[in-house]
Amino acid sequence: MELKLEKMVLLGGLTAADLFDSLNIVLITWLLMIFLPQWRWTPTLTLVTPILQSLLYALGIFSMILFPQDPDAAQLDFFSLEGVVTGFSNHNIVFVGWVHYFVSDALVGRMVLLDSLSRNASTKFHIFGVVPSLFFCCMLGPVGFGLYMILRSIFLPNVPANDGKMKIL
Repeated sequence: MELKLEKMVLLGGLTAADLFDSLNIVLITWLLMIFLPQWRWTPTLTLVTPILQSLLYALGIFSMILFPQDPDAAQLDFFSLEGVVTGFSNHNIVFVGWVHYFVSDALVGRMVLLDSLSRNASTKFHIFGVVPSLFFCCMLGPVGFGLYMILRSIFLPNVPANDGKMKIL
């Protein structure tokens, strides 16, 4: 399949293909959550790649809106399946959509981790409950979140609402 690559002005004229491999930086977030869940810097560092990728997302979206490369391109229509499918025939839209998934999935995974820590989850629960949930958050988003919510309701204690900690979920 031949790629129709358009330059994104606000991203220095780079194309989706130029930027695609840079998305793998999100692996840092996932590795920290899996292997260093209780390290004091994990909550902060797991926000770095989602913040950077949110900026990439915003610049990509605004590049397409403010500096369209193809004046004949159809406008993205989120109100019909046909409109969404048509929109996703544009490689830049697919790219920023992929960035959207990366950011959302990483933030949901982070929320899962922080919630498990606030409930004093054991190392055993982290290995057999949180890590599989994180895997599914990364690969299948809502499946990981749903799995964690089920496991949490069965194996983790409720945190009192007035304990002074931020309620995450």
